[in-house]
Amino acid sequence: MKKSKTKKTIWLLSACAVPVLALAVGFWAYCHPTHWRFNDRAILGHEEEEIVARYGAFASVHRSETGEIACGTYIIRDNTPELVMSYDDSLWYEIYFEDGVAVRVRLQKGRYGG
Repeated sequence: MKKSKTKKTIWLLSACAVPVLALAVGFWAYCHPTHWRFNDRAILGHEEEEIVARYGAFASVHRSETGEIACGTYIIRDNTPELVMSYDDSLWYEIYFEDGVAVRVRLQKGRYGG
């Protein structure tokens, strides 16, 4: 009789653990940033000045014809190869802006077009 009670206890704990684990994974996916240093939820909806004040100056900035910021880039890992044809696994954090407000973030690996 003791084995039956132990099996029921294990089954009950397993049945309770699955929803808790699913909830934890969902919460992590909702709150987890694209990269450990940058919090996407703190970036989206903010202006360039606020982002620069929090994370420092962009490594590169692309502006539209009107002079508004279109994309700001931070270098996370610079593994730019010495040879042009070598594999580049650098990591870039890109923030895209519309009307001066951050609307999208992207983690870019490697060089553009490569």
